[in-house]
Amino acid sequence: MPRGGRPEAPPVLPCNPLIKSAMTAPTKLNREKQPDLQFDHSDYRIHYDDVGASMLRSVIRHGRLIALFVALGLMFACILIPLLPRKYSAEALIHPDLLSGEQGKVVALASVDGAALVTGEARVLRSDAILREAAKRLGEDSNAARPNSWLTRMSESVRIAWFPETRNQTPFDRAVAMLRNKLVIMNDTRSYLISISFTSSSAEEAARVVNAVVAEYLRDKVRQRRQNKVVAAEAELRQRQALFGDKHPKTLQALDDLDAQRKALAAVTNALDGDQLEVADDQSVRLAVANHTPTSPRGTVIFGLSMLFALLAGVGLAIWRDRRKFAPAAGYLPPGKETERRRTLAYQALSR
Repeated sequence: MPRGGRPEAPPVLPCNPLIKSAMTAPTKLNREKQPDLQFDHSDYRIHYDDVGASMLRSVIRHGRLIALFVALGLMFACILIPLLPRKYSAEALIHPDLLSGEQGKVVALASVDGAALVTGEARVLRSDAILREAAKRLGEDSNAARPNSWLTRMSESVRIAWFPETRNQTPFDRAVAMLRNKLVIMNDTRSYLISISFTSSSAEEAARVVNAVVAEYLRDKVRQRRQNKVVAAEAELRQRQALFGDKHPKTLQALDDLDAQRKALAAVTNALDGDQLEVADDQSVRLAVANHTPTSPRGTVIFGLSMLFALLAGVGLAIWRDRRKFAPAAGYLPPGKETERRRTLAYQALSR
């Protein structure tokens, strides 16, 4: 150690230039050169552009064929429309009375929601009791016998075996089922309005059916009102008999009122036309009127669909003919598919 107390620096050894250059040179890894896997990106847009262009060329090339198909479609529509049967619809409107004007004052009929009351009246219109009475009004015989032909019975037995919901015992039941299926009853809970419509091959028949259903509905309402009057007259008679006896003039007057109410009830129950005046005077009913404008078939819809289907058929046939005529060679792939195939082969070669 020197005298000053400081340690001496280690001596510098001479360095070989070759070793120095090896130490300062950058490290080079001995790796194999990787293959360049840069392929073209898949571009299906080119393929679909070619397909669209080929379809357009097919349409232009076979324009006469497509025009022929459209003309045939129009001809078919012109022949079909006159042959289709015409259908006529009739509609009647009912506005149920939510208030009663009897006894000289207006009172509510019930403390229920008006929408629920209208819905209930619509269900009454759809009931079998109203429909059966309407069928009788239309002239159907409820006592008509079933056909005795063995062929008819066998066909009905087969139909009932496979479709039990279509079973009808008599022609009258079939008429009621027809009314149930074709009669359309809709109720609007906001305006408290009930719509009754029917579609038939005759405008007069459609209006007659709708009016028959409305008349039976109103007759049922009249029968209920007169039944209530009979019950009220009977209660009044019992009360006067208890107060005045059987020979008192007031009791005899109550007895006469009861007889009058019973006769009115019998007239409504037995006669089919006993309620015509009440139907005419009822301001909440709008009877159906024969509308001679057919609701079907719709010519514009048939012509439009015929042209559309004919156009699609013509274009499809034109493209199919060109595809069949200019079919690609075996092994041909679209540009996008060819790029995917080359990439798959390259990766398979590297994995071996």
